[in-house]
Amino acid sequence: MKTNPILVALLITATVSGGATLMSGCKPAAGPVERTSTERSVDEELSETVKAALGNSASFKFPDVQVISVNGKVQLSGFVISADQKQSAETIARGVPGVEDVDNKITLRN
Repeated sequence: MKTNPILVALLITATVSGGATLMSGCKPAAGPVERTSTERSVDEELSETVKAALGNSASFKFPDVQVISVNGKVQLSGFVISADQKQSAETIARGVPGVEDVDNKITLRN
């Protein structure tokens, strides 16, 4: 089978031209918000305070719950064995000074 050099050239030109057009219209994906070292330090301290509050709970222990904080917003994730534990973890986190909001992504373990 013979290839037509003119068609090959047109196909290459169209491909390169189309790719350049697409690339010029693309914007880089938004990355994580830049935070200062002070902000990161405050967030880490808040996360540790929430973890300590969960660990000091008289009624429940939360060994499989992770805590992440960003600008006063706390995300809880991980596993507990009951809906009461999930709600209790959120209540405890909301009671920690400096916590503005809680995103409770804890999953119930079967």
